[in-house]
Amino acid sequence: MQNSKPEAKKKPHKPLRGRPGGDESRGRILSSAGQLFAERGFNGVSTRELAKEAGVNVSAIAYYFRGKKGLYRAVFNQLIEDTNPFFLPTAAHLRESVAAADGDRKALAELTRWLIRTLLNGVLNEGAMQWQMGLMLREYHQPTDGFAILMEHRVNPMHDAVAGLVAAATGKDPEDPEILLLTCCLIGQCMAFGAARGLVLARLNWATFNTENLPRVVDTVTGVALAMLGLDEEVLDAA
Repeated sequence: MQNSKPEAKKKPHKPLRGRPGGDESRGRILSSAGQLFAERGFNGVSTRELAKEAGVNVSAIAYYFRGKKGLYRAVFNQLIEDTNPFFLPTAAHLRESVAAADGDRKALAELTRWLIRTLLNGVLNEGAMQWQMGLMLREYHQPTDGFAILMEHRVNPMHDAVAGLVAAATGKDPEDPEILLLTCCLIGQCMAFGAARGLVLARLNWATFNTENLPRVVDTVTGVALAMLGLDEEVLDAA
């Protein structure tokens, strides 16, 4: 009778793991890359600079994002996620309020005031969407891979909601080219203050936007928006 050899003990299988501190490192790369891309654009910053700013090895960018282009796209996806808490409720409130107004022009005027106040507060408040706004504006001026992401997830939903308000105020179809242009004008007024932030502060001799001067900006832009839509007080009173 042959002696049977004892079976060798199998080593327990170790599950595959990512790099230590993976989520934290990935988050740091996204945050620092967003700010650098906003300041200097895709071609203005090297992979080595991106890694140095995030405090990681250069290989980490390839590991997490498959390279610089993948990181750039990931930054825009993160931008959408970061700004959803502001834009999604704003667009939803617009759609619901336009439907509830049912053509009531005073209600539409009040909704326009709310929209301008909301957008300008989001654009101009210190620390709110600072690098995100800069990156979006850069992409609008010089479209790259991030442009399609912005159009699908940020621009189109927001512009469609505002176009609903403009159409209700003017009595035209939301898809009418004139309505789309008016929508661009309405949103563009608020975006322009974000794009020309430094210029406006310098012209007004303000150190920053605050609770004292921001309402003045809101009132000025609101007056222009109401007149643009035929919802200013003189028109409403005459009706």
